[in-house]
Amino acid sequence: MDSTKVTIDSAPDVWRRTAKSRLRFELAGLAFACQKSFRPEEYARHLWDKGAVHWMGKAKPAAAEYLLKEAQAFREFYPDVSFTIVAAGVERAELIFTGGCLGGWGEDRWALARSLGLTKKDVCAYCRESFLVWAEQLGLHACIGPEEDETCRLLAVTISSQGGR
Repeated sequence: MDSTKVTIDSAPDVWRRTAKSRLRFELAGLAFACQKSFRPEEYARHLWDKGAVHWMGKAKPAAAEYLLKEAQAFREFYPDVSFTIVAAGVERAELIFTGGCLGGWGEDRWALARSLGLTKKDVCAYCRESFLVWAEQLGLHACIGPEEDETCRLLAVTISSQGGR
């Protein structure tokens, strides 16, 4: 009989590693684009300028509908990132990331980005443009990024309530 010990990870452990691998893949693509002299915003537009209406299931959701769908995706694809929804109205919805962010999490959330030659500024610019381009397809304006206190927020506002913006 073989005495080799076999360790079976729990489903949450496996999913956490998968989430980190997915983030590594996305950031590696960003790093490659930056190495080829593309700005993070250009790469974000290339990746995220199509598909939002299909993903959302409708062309013009309320701000809250959109934010709740994003929140569902965050829970699934970023299991170690925590957030709180602070507003969920028809024209305006907002969430605050309370632990980690979409660019990284854990004790050193920027370690993965640094290992790929990226800075926090690169990752935040990519993230900001990604949400802007994605939400515009849905008739929304999305703004994401760290505030002065380093708290990252995602705000979604209907474009009509932005004064036609």
